[in-house]
Amino acid sequence: MSNNYDMGKIRNGNEVEFRKLVDEHMDYIYITAFRITANEDDARDIVQDTFMKVWEKRKIIKSGNSIKAYISRIAVNKCYDLLRMKRHRYYMEIDNQRAVLNEITGSERADYMLNKNETLSILKTLARELSPRQRIVFTMIEIEELSHDEVSEITGMSKTSIKSNLRHAKVKVEEKIRNYLNQEL
Repeated sequence: MSNNYDMGKIRNGNEVEFRKLVDEHMDYIYITAFRITANEDDARDIVQDTFMKVWEKRKIIKSGNSIKAYISRIAVNKCYDLLRMKRHRYYMEIDNQRAVLNEITGSERADYMLNKNETLSILKTLARELSPRQRIVFTMIEIEELSHDEVSEITGMSKTSIKSNLRHAKVKVEEKIRNYLNQEL
C-alpha cells in the first residue's frame, strides 16, 4: 500500500500532509486502542495522544521506517501506561471497599460479600485482571490476530517475552472462567 502523504513534508511541519497521515492510520489505531482498553473514550484519547506524539517526534521519523509500526508502538505504549494507572486505581478501590465494608459490618465477612460481587462480574473484569503487558499481548494476538513478529515490532518486546505473557494471560483467563463456572454449579 502506498502512502497518501509525504513524510518529508510532514517532517518540515506541513499540517495538510500530516492530516493525510492521520486519516490513513486513525481507524487502525482507534481499533487497536479500543480492543486493548475496552473503552471508547479511552481509545479516542489514546488516538489523540498518539498523533500528538507523532507530530512532536515528526522530525526524527526516518522514511525507511514502517510508519504504521511506529505509530502503533506509540499507541500501545500509551495503552500500557493507561492500563497500569487504571489497574493501580482498581486495586486501591478494592482495598478501600474492603476497608469500608469491614468497618461497617465489624467483621471480615465483607471480603466474602465483595468476592461474591466480583464473581458475578468476572466476565467484565477478565481483561482488567491481566497485567498491562499480558492484556496487550493477549488482545493483539488473540483478538487482532497479529503475528508474534508484528507484536514484537509494535511493542518492542522480544518474542520470548510475548510468548510468556500470552501463556500467562491464557492461564489467568482460563482460571477465572473455571472459577466462575465452578461457583455457578
